Amino acid sequence: MTTATPQTDSKPQPELLDVLQRRREYCRAMLELSRRQAALIDDGNFSELLQLIAQKQRVLEHLAELGRTFGGIVDFWKSVRDRLATDARSKCQAAIDDAESLLAESMALEKHGTEVLSQRRDETQGRLKEIGEASNGFAGSGSGNAPRPKFLDASG
Repeated sequence: MTTATPQTDSKPQPELLDVLQRRREYCRAMLELSRRQAALIDDGNFSELLQLIAQKQRVLEHLAELGRTFGGIVDFWKSVRDRLATDARSKCQAAIDDAESLLAESMALEKHGTEVLSQRRDETQGRLKEIGEASNGFAGSGSGNAPRPKFLDASG
């Protein structure tokens, strides 16, 4: 399947700028959600974390939809940027730069959150292993017989 080369006259400059500005706003929303996610991870609030992840999924879907605009917004931008008026090109580039900066900050927060969750998982696995080893130690200690319960009454 071949992709047609985007035509600049079929997509007016204001529409391109509008799409890039919406992309920037979605990236800003993603950063805010990533910040909230980091706080929830720090607090160990996993029930709200799951709800927030669902919100992030919706924003990602909107970003993907925008990315498909013009048959691929990045490819379209590359194909038309040199033909745009200086003012339009500057505004579009500013929206792109802002969006990329917001995404980079979001990605840093995501990476940190993943590291924190991985560390907590490893600590939990270590504790479970210790508990398992300790319980196996109790079962296997002594003469091999399980401890006998002591009863309060003498008839026992």
